[in-house]
This record gives sequence, structure tokens and C-alpha cells, in this order.
Amino acid sequence: MGSPSGDVTQPRPLVLACEDEERIVELLKTLTEPLGVDLIAARDGATALAYLAAKRPALMTLDLVLPNLDGFGVLERIRQRPELDDMPIMVISALADASNIKKAYGYGVVDYVAKPFNVDLLDAKLKVFLRMRKLQEDLKARQRFLEEVVDHVSSGLIVVDGHGVIVKANAAGAATVGLSPQRMVGRRATEVLPGAESMFLIAGDAAQRRVTVQTARGDKVLGFTNAPVEVSGTHGAVAVFRELSDVETSRREQEERQRREELAQSARSFAHEVRNPLAAIGAAAQVIQRDDCEKAQRLRLSKAIESEANRVEGLVTEYVERRQVPSHQHEVDVPALLAEVVEVNLLASPARKRISIECAPALPAVHADGARLKQVVLNLVLNAVSATNDGGEIKLSANPDAGGVSLRVADTGCGIAPADLPRIFDENFSTRRGGGLGLPIARRIVEAHGGAIRVESTAGQGTTFTVWLPSA
Repeated sequence: MGSPSGDVTQPRPLVLACEDEERIVELLKTLTEPLGVDLIAARDGATALAYLAAKRPALMTLDLVLPNLDGFGVLERIRQRPELDDMPIMVISALADASNIKKAYGYGVVDYVAKPFNVDLLDAKLKVFLRMRKLQEDLKARQRFLEEVVDHVSSGLIVVDGHGVIVKANAAGAATVGLSPQRMVGRRATEVLPGAESMFLIAGDAAQRRVTVQTARGDKVLGFTNAPVEVSGTHGAVAVFRELSDVETSRREQEERQRREELAQSARSFAHEVRNPLAAIGAAAQVIQRDDCEKAQRLRLSKAIESEANRVEGLVTEYVERRQVPSHQHEVDVPALLAEVVEVNLLASPARKRISIECAPALPAVHADGARLKQVVLNLVLNAVSATNDGGEIKLSANPDAGGVSLRVADTGCGIAPADLPRIFDENFSTRRGGGLGLPIARRIVEAHGGAIRVESTAGQGTTFTVWLPSA
């Protein structure tokens, strides 16, 4: 069985430049060479399509004005090949009118750069798209690895969609039933395993249960646990099971539950944390493309895009390779950090106009991992936004406090029920509004910096989270 992060040397990623202007090709070579990729140039659309028949680039740049077959013709033929659906295409063209831009986006291009263009901006875009492509490939490798793991575990595993149809069955599960996985997939679980209805009814805990099912080899007693999963937009379920013998080993049952819960918790944390920087990257990229975006703002947002991409890369490294990314401690500009959360991470949020920032003029120096600290503040701000969906103010502040600095995120939203307050930092607890999203992660990061986090809340009036960090 393979590993998602082996030592096998990987080939250099390819960038296919479909461009008939030699100076643009040379510029792209200059920009991509330091990124560790190989650039292939195609002077016309037919040549580009021939390359795509044999190669799979990490990114394709495409001019729309080409000899013989133009760029739109190339896009149309690419979209007729489903295997190329996930290949990002960046248009670089002198056709800058709205109708052509709209038409190109209709073919699924990821970006449109009008000639003449800002070289620094193009450089930033290339870095972002190539890095995102690498992250996508890393996640695919992890998915393939997990598929192999599932197929090799000794316990049976069956995944059903929201209609009770089997979408995945591993070898052990198929052996228990007496069918091949191929003969199980696409059929209702109750048809394949009569009596197994309770295996896919989510109870909300990790306790092992028993069920008697009918198989081709007679009735069997199975011990199982299950969990909810999303399958193709429906609420499905995964059941992990094995045939029970007369003598049960409680230790193995406990270990299985613990492994499942750790994996589920890790996946939930990863999904929650990676969503925020990806949203910020998308919003910043849209603003950068606007004609009224000033140069100073473009530079700030370009740096923010690179910073958020680095944060995603760190999160993926932690999740895929199961190793901690080294912490980079430095003096943090707290007011600038608070401003960046609002300006970049909430760039597309209507809640921005309800947020104010107030910082003391002279704050003690704080040495911290800036990306991690930003993660804490962003999680708290997003909770405040969720708590004030019906209206309310959000205030971010920073002040000297007890030999350190206190950061506060206060809102006038729905508040948190008194019964919920003691549990909001628990790993498996959340509320629909006002608390829960990312709070366990925030507490771990703060405590790793030698700090503390506390909450004060009154239901119906609002909530204040206070993060205290020691000074350097």
C-alpha cells in the first residue's frame, strides 16, 4: 500500500502556454522558472490540443487571438474532454471587453488577465494558481491513500448515500456479505443486507451496537458503529462493522472507536480551517481584477493572497502528512493583524460595515506566530458575525493588560445560553449561533503561546471573547 508522502521523486509540474507572441512566452518562462515548473509553448490552438492529448499541465495560459483555431475554439474542445475539467486555465489576452471576458468565464477559466498587464500581478497570480494546484494534487493523493487504507482494514465498511444506496464497500465488508464490492455498489443496503436498517441510522455517539443481518452465507451477528457523511449533496452514513464471535475483546472495540473519532475530528477541523483562507483568496483576487483597484491596494491584496496560500499549505501539510508545521515566532503588529482580518478575510462579507477596531496607542510587544494568532482572531470574529446575523455591532480591541496584551472580540448579538458556556471550548460541542466554530482550535493555539482565553456572555445581549497574551 502506498503512502501519501513518500520519498519517490516527482516530475516537475508543467505549464502549457498557448501564446503566439514570443515576448509573452519569454516572460512566462522567466516568471515560472523560479517556481520549479517546466513551461511548454504552443504557438497555435491545434498544437496546444496535441500537447494536451499527451500531457496534463498543472496550469494552462491561453491567448484568445491565435492563428487558425482561436482561443475560444481551444476552450470548446477542452470542455469536451471531461478528464481536463480540473485543469486551471488562465486567459492572457488583448481582448478586454466585457462580452469576451464573460464568454471566457463561461467556459470555466479561472482567471482573465488583459494585455497589457502588470507583471508583478501576473507573477502573484501564477504563484497562487500553481500552489493551489499542488495543494489539490496533495489532497487527491491523500484521498487515494485513504481509499487504500479503507480497502485494507480488517473491519467491514459500507457507505450509503441519503437514499440508502451503497456508494462504497471495502473488501472486508464484501467478504462478510459474500459478494464482491462491485456487486454491492449501486444497490440499496437493505437489499444487499436484509435486516441492516439500523446500521445506517445515526445515533449520535460512538457506542458499538449489534444487529442480525441476512447474507448469502446465512444469518450473521454484526457489531457496528456509524457516523454521518455527506455523499453527493445528501446526508449519508458510513457503517464500520465486523462479525461478532462469542468472546468480544473490549480493548479492540475501544481502539476502533478512538481511531474513528480522531479521524473525524481531524477532518472537521481541517475543513473548517481551510475554508476561511480560501474564501479570502477568492475575494481578494476578485478585487484585484477590478479596474478601480488602486496600486497600493493591489500590492496589499497580492501579499495577502500569498500569505493566505501559505496558511493553506501549512494546514494541508499538518493534515496530509500528520506533522506539526514549525511555529515562526516574531513580533506581531497587533493593530495591523486586526485590520487585515477585517480588510482581507471579510472582504466580501456585508458584516464589515458593522465592525470597528480600537487599539491602545502603545501596546507591549507580543512575540507570536502571526499566522496562528490571525487564525484565532478570525475564528472569534466569524463567531461574532454568525451571532449578529440579525443585526448588531462587532468591536475588536487591543489593550495593555497584566504584563501582556488583551485582544477582545465583542458583539451585541444573540449571546450564549448559560448552560452552554462551560462547554463551548469542548472538541465535540457547538451551538448553531454565537459559539462553537473553531473555539477548541483557538484555545489550543492561545495556550501554546502561554496565553489564556475566556468568554463572557449574556443570552440576548451579546458575547465578549478575551485573549490574553504575554509580552515579549
